[in-house]
Amino acid sequence: MRQSGAGVLAAIILAVPLSAAAQPRCTGTEAYEGSPVHAPPSETDYLAPAAFDDAAFPAPAAEALKDAFERAVSANGALSLTAAVWAPGRGFWSARREADGVASHPLHSWASAGKMATAIAILQMADEDRLDLSDPVTRWRSDVPNGQWITVRRLLDHTSGLFSANEDPAARADPRYRNLDEQLEIVRRHGPLFCPGQAWRYTNTGYALLGSVIEAVDGRSYAEAAMARTFGRLGVAEARILTPEEAVPDIQPFGAPPPGEPRLDPSWPGATGGVAATPQAMIRLLHGTLSGELLRRETVRSLLAQPRQMFGAPTWYGQGMMLYDVPAPQGDLFWIGHSGGAPGVKAVVVWSPARQAYAAVALTGDGSAEATANLLLAALNGGP
Repeated sequence: MRQSGAGVLAAIILAVPLSAAAQPRCTGTEAYEGSPVHAPPSETDYLAPAAFDDAAFPAPAAEALKDAFERAVSANGALSLTAAVWAPGRGFWSARREADGVASHPLHSWASAGKMATAIAILQMADEDRLDLSDPVTRWRSDVPNGQWITVRRLLDHTSGLFSANEDPAARADPRYRNLDEQLEIVRRHGPLFCPGQAWRYTNTGYALLGSVIEAVDGRSYAEAAMARTFGRLGVAEARILTPEEAVPDIQPFGAPPPGEPRLDPSWPGATGGVAATPQAMIRLLHGTLSGELLRRETVRSLLAQPRQMFGAPTWYGQGMMLYDVPAPQGDLFWIGHSGGAPGVKAVVVWSPARQAYAAVALTGDGSAEATANLLLAALNGGP
């Protein structure tokens, strides 16, 4: 595997606020001029359909994974660290560790990795002909800047040009749950960052809008619809999708945020990342997506048909799915999956075509989920 230090992928979660002082004048016909586009994964990079099986790895592989996990525990200094690895046909392994004095709760927040559930629900409804990805957001809301040119697809792949309301300085200074109406008020105040389809810019508000589309089309709350269409269809019990401001006694508390960062609640994100689960459940979600259990095979391929580079980092974003391609002298850090992060929590769930294995890692406090996943996947085949 291409080795990466704990800081290599740090930029994939944090977006630097951009000024919207100069408001673009849009026509809806602007060509894409944004960050570079990566070639889509090849057919061989995807997993052939396989039933999930939690039979344990043989002893040598299990011991190698245990040793790698212990190294990750020492390197991260996390308050709580949980991880799982599954290689279809070879075995399953999981572990978790809490720091001294830290109580253990069943589920971890997966932050923005939960955007996969939103994308899956939207794409399922497209597969069912209940919406079209080319539908403008004005089909459901008339108060979105440039909404006549912002399509469902542009919300999925972050090319809408919408400001992300959570980056507003006043919102950061007053951290709390904000519903979509409140978020859009912030978005309108900042104005569009660029014309729809012209560039790429990560926006949580875009995914909050997708949550409202799911509610309008499916006729039930986002949490109910997304849960039924993802973990519910897979028969996964150790996961739930949170309703904003609900009690979360079964979820591992976030660590203290770094200086200057807001303290967040795991129930606030909703459609932007409201999944709480075990690492095994997240592997099931990613596997159910990539293997065609949850989406048509052609829809699966569309997830990364045109992935755009994120923040100048060696990661690319498609439609609710990320591509990781980290160059290094040795190894194979080429993954398909999704990362998540917020002050005091980090998470990642990925499929490694080279290792033919999944890894899922979530932690609270300090550390790198991606570096931990890298250690674990490398351990499967005796090192990088």
